[in-house]
Amino acid sequence: MSKFSIHNLECIRQNNMLFRGLNFSIKDGDLLQINGANGSGKSSLLQICSGLIEPTAGEILWENKNINKYRYEFQSNILYLGHSNAIKAALTVEENMRIIHSLTGEKANIDYSEILNTMGMTGMNEILVSRLSAGQKRRVGLTRLYMAKSKLWFLDEPFNALDKKGKKIIENIVINHCNDGGIVLFTTHQKMEINNYPLQNIHLGNHDA
Repeated sequence: MSKFSIHNLECIRQNNMLFRGLNFSIKDGDLLQINGANGSGKSSLLQICSGLIEPTAGEILWENKNINKYRYEFQSNILYLGHSNAIKAALTVEENMRIIHSLTGEKANIDYSEILNTMGMTGMNEILVSRLSAGQKRRVGLTRLYMAKSKLWFLDEPFNALDKKGKKIIENIVINHCNDGGIVLFTTHQKMEINNYPLQNIHLGNHDA
């Protein structure tokens, strides 16, 4: 049974047709990759699916309900993570994680050190974010994935700035979420292969800006 679906979705931005007639449906445990070149509408599609912006035309359903009519119910089930890491350079890694937890987290008794260990950042709790590499900053931003109980994840270019090890860490987090019945939609400018899990794919590009 479909959990989340879009129907005849169309998006025009600054007089450019990014996509039209787009349809797909996904269910519990599904992992969907949205790929395409820069300007193809990947981020716009993710923002539309998450209810952040309106489509030019089309309908989006969550549990067979229009998300515009049941916005609070829908928003309470999603996690949206954009390009920005949304962390403060003047604070330490753990201070940022505590802020993330207070804003995003629903899980109590978070062990920040354990999360950092899993993220390949053991012992970096008290390091200022300003001293981190771009990849490490991205990992700190992605600690949100450990703190939220949201069923439906929208991740915009989650693998950006990550090295091979970092990508594998995030890949494992995503797969574990799907194995637990969660749903993940993520964007990438290059089509990726994720081992040991079925990956659906949507390519945008017929109406590049």
